[in-house]
Amino acid sequence: MNAAFFTVHSDLPREAPGDEVSLSWALRLADVGERARILAAGCGPGADLQVLSRLRPGASLTGLDLHAPFIDRIRAEQPHVQAVVGDMLRPEGQFDFIWSAGAAYGPGVSNVLSAWRQHLAPGGAVAFSDCLWRVPRPSPAARAFWERDYPGMMDLPNHLARVEGAGYRVLGARWLGVAAWDAYYGPLAQRVEALRPNADADLIEVLDDTQAEIELWKAHGGDYGYYLTVAVPA
Repeated sequence: MNAAFFTVHSDLPREAPGDEVSLSWALRLADVGERARILAAGCGPGADLQVLSRLRPGASLTGLDLHAPFIDRIRAEQPHVQAVVGDMLRPEGQFDFIWSAGAAYGPGVSNVLSAWRQHLAPGGAVAFSDCLWRVPRPSPAARAFWERDYPGMMDLPNHLARVEGAGYRVLGARWLGVAAWDAYYGPLAQRVEALRPNADADLIEVLDDTQAEIELWKAHGGDYGYYLTVAVPA
């Protein structure tokens, strides 16, 4: 990702669709205790860590992300969180709950799930969201976009088979609602509008791509969605 991309994303509250409703649901389903050790893997700028702090104020929270400026922001805004620059395939320590919002596709969901097993404490659970096809025949526009940005995107049956193939049992799963998308795309659209008047050519290219992504979701968002899966080792 180039500098222009991070210029667009530097001041956003979150880096993928998500909301407190879905995170709260996952915590309840996984029966995450009040003093649990929780890892937010691929945590971005830390929006979900703020929610976790409210929902489980006694928990020990760790945020892990490869992008150092995100970690610097968390350290400044949430000093109670252990914020670490690092690879989600190589976390350090044991955790009762591992959470990841829309970040596992990069290293690969199967790879991530396999890596996390050794870092789960007995009785621990994982919860992660991944973008999946919701219909058998997506629109050409949606297909073209996601084949460029996420060529390995799956449908729901293959996703569930992938989770089971990594040695997990699904406790529950659900599609994220419109509010979760708005929580990401709303601030992103405002950021695009604010940056455009003074943008150079490189930044204009990223702004145009970002705007096209938002417009695609408005037109064809029923073809795909983020699916939140809560699972435990089988």
